[in-house]
Amino acid sequence: MTARDEPSPLAGLDAVDWSLRWDCAGDVDRVPSLLRQLWTGSSGAVGELRKRLAPDHSLHTCVAVRDATPAAVPFLVRLAQDKSTPKRGLVLDLLLRIVDAVADGPVETCFGRWPEAWLTACGRALSGTGVEEWFALLDSTRDGDRRRDVLRLLAIGCWFDSGGLVFRLWQSVLDAPDAGHLAERLIGLAYATRGPARACDDTDGWAVQLSDWLEQRPYPSSADTGDAVSIALRHLPGWIDTGTVDALADLVHDEPRSGGADTPRTG
Repeated sequence: MTARDEPSPLAGLDAVDWSLRWDCAGDVDRVPSLLRQLWTGSSGAVGELRKRLAPDHSLHTCVAVRDATPAAVPFLVRLAQDKSTPKRGLVLDLLLRIVDAVADGPVETCFGRWPEAWLTACGRALSGTGVEEWFALLDSTRDGDRRRDVLRLLAIGCWFDSGGLVFRLWQSVLDAPDAGHLAERLIGLAYATRGPARACDDTDGWAVQLSDWLEQRPYPSSADTGDAVSIALRHLPGWIDTGTVDALADLVHDEPRSGGADTPRTG
């Protein structure tokens, strides 16, 4: 069986009532068509989807969303995970733009409505769509930048999950193959404990620093990583006992951290 004979990441696309899902350009029919174009390799589909699903806000420095955005997220997730998807890296970048909008939270109305419900729906889709595939990518890719992309996505998905996802993220910490991967996953787990975005104040400064580390390009330096790990170890979930935190601190400093920035991006 070839990759194209397997179930498509767009399975169920026609089951969505797109006539009720306005996009940010004011249409109801273009998003499903563009998702199909992504799967067939059409150039330009990602750029147009960005304008329709997560454009820059016309008045504020934030991303706008609308009804079509959360409806498209599960399909973007599956396309980003499928190795057969053309321009797969660009699809993941588009998905991460939506992820970052969820992380920032609503700051202004979008198309006459407060977008909290749309952003929450996006977050729930992140926490419930293809989670195991994200963990498989986290374990398999040598690209440190992409690992941090996945950790950021999983951490933000945790904010909208009933609890199982954060324990799965904790298990990935325990399964880390070396100190470098352990450091990354500790930072992702700690950021996941922040919860849905709220107005930043002094008490949220630690979360901003972890978010900055997860987004930094190229892969952060050892010093930056060490600082982020120190922050993460102070903000792990409360159910992790002090002895375990101390043991993790010892393990993460056991060997030099390497990020994989010298390896090419995959996908």
